[in-house]
Amino acid sequence: MDCSINTLIDFSNGNEFCLGVVRQVGENRYQAETATARSVRVSARQLIAVYGPIHGTSVDRNLAETQAKVDAAVAEVDTTFIWEIYNEQPGEYTLEQISANFFGDEAPVHLSALARALNADVVHFHRLQNKIAVRSKEESQELERLRKIRAERAALRQRTADWLSGSLAHKADEPYPVPEEQEVFLRGVIDYLLCGTNSDAVNLLGNAHPKWNAREVGIRVLHATHRMPEGVDEFLLVNGIHAGFSKQALEAVEAIPRTFETAGRETIAEPMIFSIDDEETREIDDALSCRRDGDDFIVGIYIADPACFVKKGDVLDEVAEERPLSLYLPTTTVTMFPDRLSTDLASLNRGEARPSLTFTVRLNREGEVLTWKLAPSVVTVTHRLTYVEADALLEAKEGELGTALQDLLMLSDAMRAFREEGGAVMLNRPELRVRVKDGEITVESEDQETPSHRLVSEFMVLANHLAAKYALRNEIPVIYRVQDPPSGEVHSVHDYEPYYFEQQVRQMKRTRLSTYPQPHFGLGLDIYIQISSPLRRYADLVLHRQLAAHCLGQPLPYTQEELFVVLDNVEKTAFANRSYEREADNYWLLEYLRRNCLGQSMMATVMRVDSYQALAELDYYCVRGILLSRDQSVPSEHIRVVLKEVYPDAHRMILERKD
Repeated sequence: MDCSINTLIDFSNGNEFCLGVVRQVGENRYQAETATARSVRVSARQLIAVYGPIHGTSVDRNLAETQAKVDAAVAEVDTTFIWEIYNEQPGEYTLEQISANFFGDEAPVHLSALARALNADVVHFHRLQNKIAVRSKEESQELERLRKIRAERAALRQRTADWLSGSLAHKADEPYPVPEEQEVFLRGVIDYLLCGTNSDAVNLLGNAHPKWNAREVGIRVLHATHRMPEGVDEFLLVNGIHAGFSKQALEAVEAIPRTFETAGRETIAEPMIFSIDDEETREIDDALSCRRDGDDFIVGIYIADPACFVKKGDVLDEVAEERPLSLYLPTTTVTMFPDRLSTDLASLNRGEARPSLTFTVRLNREGEVLTWKLAPSVVTVTHRLTYVEADALLEAKEGELGTALQDLLMLSDAMRAFREEGGAVMLNRPELRVRVKDGEITVESEDQETPSHRLVSEFMVLANHLAAKYALRNEIPVIYRVQDPPSGEVHSVHDYEPYYFEQQVRQMKRTRLSTYPQPHFGLGLDIYIQISSPLRRYADLVLHRQLAAHCLGQPLPYTQEELFVVLDNVEKTAFANRSYEREADNYWLLEYLRRNCLGQSMMATVMRVDSYQALAELDYYCVRGILLSRDQSVPSEHIRVVLKEVYPDAHRMILERKD
């Protein structure tokens, strides 16, 4: 097609068609002006029809009149009829061929009309530049089937959006009805909230309300329909913490064989190896052994080795990286790994041979480390002790197990004293165990300074310290945990006094990650990493994997740069998760006080008094509230108060001084 300046043309512009007037002519290319005064470059291949020079001076009028003629001609086109003519011989045809057959001519207006009509009928035709491909009968039937499916899905999506809107507006006590066709959507909502499973339901939830995010909308829908799964902790749902695991993760953990590779692992022959944990703990990360050898002591520190089962980058590793910290909440426990791995295959359960990284340490009576080694091993725990049972054995001072515990306690106290002499700061604060079961809240004090707690803690610190030494000695890339010296003088707090404790804590610097070894002030150690809880902390697992690979003579899985990126990201997520734990504990503790202690007289310590408000911390519960009668109070003062008001949702408590 050839045209000159002021020629009216029809051309394709992407998947659209446009009329215009030629304003400039180049080699196989034109500059055209459209009805909206837009200037468009048009190649010869884009031309659909050439109408000839425009009449008169009004470009707009000529274009409008031509467009009206084209629209009228489009209405005459019966695409089904045309397809029936050509489908017996499907192939490619020019617009001129089809126009001559259908209209009996090749008039520009008919070419324009056919281009538009046939382009719109994607079931029967497919446009290829200025040719039209006619689809076969089979191809058209399949496309028609797919169009119907898409239309049905779009209609269902709209009905779901309407139903979702109705459920959010539902205020009545009875459940909002759930049509059968919405059951799949509701299952998608539950899978998203519990396991993080992504689906079309998530997009619908996210667009359902301008002020609520997808999780909030999902929770409201489950409440409106009375479909909230029994025993689910809404705190987890709101914060996007998934207690459940994806189908893929569960299938992966089920595929792990019960046997594991023992090549390169030393079988530990100690006759008595024991773990010490809380009664409800099911992920057994560590165990100990102790025997006398002349005047010295041979201590075994055994750390569970999930790296034996979970490799870098596999499904379970990705799961753990997304939830890098086991959460112990009042209502539930959210483990880093599925139970089959965390509480069975990799857990140091009594009577079961398990892979371990083992520190064998020779110490003298003063708690000085004489020699030590780190090796992959196979270990079988012989005794499962709770802290209460271990403390009872320590007090009784009887039997072989009692003797081993006594020796460990003596050594741990000596090591602790040595660390304190080196500048370590012990800041001990009472901990409460808040538990919710069947709607009942229990609050119990947990003494972290019992003899058994002290000895376990000290030997885990030793294991982490020796792991750092091993990495440095063998030039293994790891990430060190560092704490800089405080801004002022700091003293240990063994007997908790709230105001004094806070003054010491405020002086301390936060721990940080470092790619090179530096001291950890709070622990009084020159070098430190963490590997002692690989079943509960992903950061520990990553470094565990690094050390285990070196011990077994395998390539190191991480470079220094990879480690820092992984652990820096994990640290941020873990920090948020620890905040969730504190928030959940605080909420249920306040709810317990609201239910049981309103109006009661209690003792508290004044923590802060300023021009805005005063804060006081309740004895035993170690929770803070706003103190009325601010002008009468002095920081550090121990006073009697009455619990006036408690608002768990707002994490707020009002105390009134009682003189």
